[in-house]
Amino acid sequence: MNTELAHALPSKESPTLLDNRSANERDILSLIRQHTALPKAEIAKLTRLSAQSATVIINKLEADGLVKRLTPIRGGAGQPKVPFGLNENGALSVGLKVGRRGFDMTLIDLAGTVRNAVHEKCAYPTVTNLLAFTQHAFTHLVEGLSNAQQQRIRGLGVAMPFEIWGWAEEAGAPLEELEKWKAFNPKHTFGHLLNLPVFMINDGGAACSGEMCFGNTNGYNSFLYLFVGTFLGGGLVINNQLINGKSGNAGAVGSLPFFNGSVQTQLIEQSSLYLLERKLNEAGLDGKQIYASPSHWLFDEQLVLDWVNDTAKGLAFAVHCASCLLDLEGVIIDGAIPQKTKRLLVDKTLNALTHLDGRGMAPVSVSEGHVGEKAQSIGSANLPLQANYY
Repeated sequence: MNTELAHALPSKESPTLLDNRSANERDILSLIRQHTALPKAEIAKLTRLSAQSATVIINKLEADGLVKRLTPIRGGAGQPKVPFGLNENGALSVGLKVGRRGFDMTLIDLAGTVRNAVHEKCAYPTVTNLLAFTQHAFTHLVEGLSNAQQQRIRGLGVAMPFEIWGWAEEAGAPLEELEKWKAFNPKHTFGHLLNLPVFMINDGGAACSGEMCFGNTNGYNSFLYLFVGTFLGGGLVINNQLINGKSGNAGAVGSLPFFNGSVQTQLIEQSSLYLLERKLNEAGLDGKQIYASPSHWLFDEQLVLDWVNDTAKGLAFAVHCASCLLDLEGVIIDGAIPQKTKRLLVDKTLNALTHLDGRGMAPVSVSEGHVGEKAQSIGSANLPLQANYY
């Protein structure tokens, strides 16, 4: 199963890609997505195509329903410029996030707008529960779509933790239940279950992909992405390309060795949400409420602040390591946490960095992610769109 998480490619058992686009078509669609709207002359300039070639391709994309004309720009000399934007109805895509505390299925359009979503909590993930969720969630997502719209669904993107059967104690799950994942072939199963092409990626990489395509407001070309979920995950972007690595696990910062002042452990045991869940349980509260309302926590502020301070130390260590090795433009921190807490976490991480020896290193920018708690779900749903159009 490890190699199955390595690359966002359709499986042999799944249906083939439903749409095939030339390199020039993909370049133009990518530019329009990046800039939101572009006139033909600017598209020709950026792609270095002749005006005639650019016009022919754009007209084809318009006829195929993938781009649309927007309101003309007036005020300059000559004819008004007509910008082109993505036609959000041109394609749809479904994402499935397999989490350690719940499942999400999300329907997005070509512009990345979430059209519908289904969430289900769980104490820990099992294969049986996942299959039942996938069937009823997909039925719910497509029941309001016309036949023509259903034909425009380009595939299912699946985001799940690398070696989901690991860390049973930390996940609070029976080892025998998690062991069943080793025999589970997600591409084959989901391809036959939904009759869609299936694309896979680890959950941290999916969240990073979502931020790269629909966030990244600072415009970093190369950055480390840190997602604070039940377990800490991450992703790596170099020259605007998501780096998967040979086994699809690049950016897995949670497995970094970390010395917490007393014992050598993994970073996942310093900077993950399950640690806050545990603190809350020990205080006689329901720790799982942090997953039920990730955008708004009503807990003892001191408990949350203590967790933020501990988490920031681990994140600063990851930032420090990545900066030494890769000399990145920036680091983006996101997670299934409230906006206020995320902002505080970024500030505390920057402060923790000042206590590390940075001699010989260039300063690195650290900022908040903008896709938020659903980054893994949106990133997984974006995989089929990337494979078809970008």
